[in-house]
Amino acid sequence: MTARLVAAGGFDAAGAPAPLVDVVVALHDLSRPVARTVRSVFALPEGRVVADGRLRVTVACHELDASEVAAVLPDDLGGSVRLLEVRDGLGSPSGPYNAGIDAATAPYVTIIGSDDFFEPGALLAWHARAEESGAEMVLARMTMQGGAPINTPRVRPRRTTRLDAVKDRMAYRTAPLGLMRRESLGDLGLRLDEGMKVGGDIAFTVRLWDLAERIDLAWDDPAYVVGVDAQTRVTTTVRPLAVSLAPYTALLARDWFPRLPRAYQRAVAIKVLRIHVLDNVGRRDAVDLWADGEADYLRDVVSSLVAVAPRVLRPFSAADRLVLDACLDPASTPQSLVAAASARSRSGRLARLLPPGPAGLLGALDRESTLRYYAADRFWR
Repeated sequence: MTARLVAAGGFDAAGAPAPLVDVVVALHDLSRPVARTVRSVFALPEGRVVADGRLRVTVACHELDASEVAAVLPDDLGGSVRLLEVRDGLGSPSGPYNAGIDAATAPYVTIIGSDDFFEPGALLAWHARAEESGAEMVLARMTMQGGAPINTPRVRPRRTTRLDAVKDRMAYRTAPLGLMRRESLGDLGLRLDEGMKVGGDIAFTVRLWDLAERIDLAWDDPAYVVGVDAQTRVTTTVRPLAVSLAPYTALLARDWFPRLPRAYQRAVAIKVLRIHVLDNVGRRDAVDLWADGEADYLRDVVSSLVAVAPRVLRPFSAADRLVLDACLDPASTPQSLVAAASARSRSGRLARLLPPGPAGLLGALDRESTLRYYAADRFWR
C-alpha cells in the first residue's frame, strides 16, 4: 500500500493548533456525499461551526487523486482538511482507514463512512465525555438517516458506562464508531483487516471489546447518522457467501480467539449465526441464487460456529432453528435451505420468539435468547 498525505494550510504552519480529534473518512467513489460528511464534523447546534482547530479531517482518497476529491469538498474548510491518497489495489475500505489512523496525531481518532454524517456537536460532546471518564472508547449512539434508532449494543437497562463484552452484548456492535484513544489502539496492536471486501472491522472490535479497560456509551450525546441516500452501500450489497462470511471464518482462525473468555466466544458465535448466517440464507430465497458448493461451505461455517462453545444453539427460536438445523444437515442443498428459510418466514409469533421443545423456557431465559434480544431492543435506554 502506498499513501501520500496532501496537507491543507493551517495545521502544518508554525504555531498551528494541535487538533484534539482526528476524523478519518474513507472515500472510494466521488459520487458519495462526502462534502456532507466533512461539513458535519465541524457543525454545531444553531448553525454554528467549530473553527478553532480542535477538529481535523483526513479524507483517505482510495484509488483517487487528491485533486479530484478536493473539487467536491467545501471550499471554506480547506485549513481543517487533509487529503491522503491511498493506493493498494485491494478494493477494501480497511486499508484507507488504517492509513488515516496511522496519519493521525491527535489524542483521539474516529472513523466515518463517506455516506454517513454526525449530528451537530457530536465530536466535541464525545471528547468531553472521554476526557471526564478516562474511557478508552466512547461508543456513539447511532441512528438511521431519518431518525430511526440503531440500538446496538443491546446494553443492560440504563447501562451507559463500563460496558461489559458479554453482559452488554457488545458483539452486536461490529463497527468501531465513536471516539477512540489513539494511543490505546497502538498499545493494543489493533488494525482493521486489509483486503476484506466487507467486515474488515470484525476482528478489530471483537478484540477491542475484550481488551479495553473502559468503554462508555454516549447515549444522550449527538449521534452518528448512517446515510441511506447513496445509490449503493458496500455493506448492503449481496455478495457470494465466501465473501460475506469470510470475516467470521477468519475470526475463528485467529490465534487469540480461543483464548477469549468462553462466555464471550459463545456470545460472538451466537451473534454471527443470528445476524449474518440467518440473513445470508434469508436473502437467497430462490435456488438460482445459490452458487455451486455454497450449501457445503455454509455447513462448514455453521458447524465451526456451533463448536465454539457449549449450547450455542440453545437460545435460538424454533423458527431460527428451522434454518440452522437445515444448514447443519449433511444432506443440505439449495432446495432444502430455501425451503427452510420459507418456513421460517411463515412461522407464528411464538415460534419466532421461543426455542423449540420442552427446554424452550430455559432457552428463552438465556441472555442471548431471541426473546431477550428483541426485548433489549424494545427497552434500550
